Amino acid sequence: MRKHLTRCKEFRKAEDGLAYLEFAITAPFLIALLMGAVEITRYILVTQKVEKVAVTIADVVSQGSTISNSDLNNIIVAAAQVMQPYTFSSNAYVIISSVKQTGTYTVSNPPKVSWQYKGGGTWAQNSQVGTPGTSATLPSGMTLFDKDNIIVTEVFYNFQPILSTNGVIGTTSLYKVGIFKPRLGDLSTLSALPAFWQLQKGALGS
Repeated sequence: MRKHLTRCKEFRKAEDGLAYLEFAITAPFLIALLMGAVEITRYILVTQKVEKVAVTIADVVSQGSTISNSDLNNIIVAAAQVMQPYTFSSNAYVIISSVKQTGTYTVSNPPKVSWQYKGGGTWAQNSQVGTPGTSATLPSGMTLFDKDNIIVTEVFYNFQPILSTNGVIGTTSLYKVGIFKPRLGDLSTLSALPAFWQLQKGALGS
């Protein structure tokens, strides 16, 4: 009887040891799976927010009858709040371009970039639309007609995972574009005064 009990105890210890061994083997995989799920979720959320920032900026800019560098500075500061709780200043860059078509579109007469604003972060990038005074590169299939004017917002974001060696996703460059047509007129020139002062000036009749 004692021998039987001793064997049972030894068997139980062996089972405990096997359980610890199984946990030691599977734990790294479970942790990696958990971290992968966290990183993928963060990546999806950040991507959605970057796209929302691009669309929001283009939308807000296009609502004005005039626009100035001061207005754009304020819009960028406000739009950066959309990225919360993710950092924007050190990992992002915003380029706002006004594109206009003068005359009938032809290969030799494409739309051109009227003006461009850059800022919103320190992660400086080059515009994929073009530079002021040069031909604009627009999404495939997008055609402007004579006197058409659009606001194009490009948002670049440097996505960085929590763990650089997570085995799922690494540092990735995100790029999103928002395009809107001005509601209240042409925005192919930058005003010297903010929109607020333009309104005050009009109200005073001077």
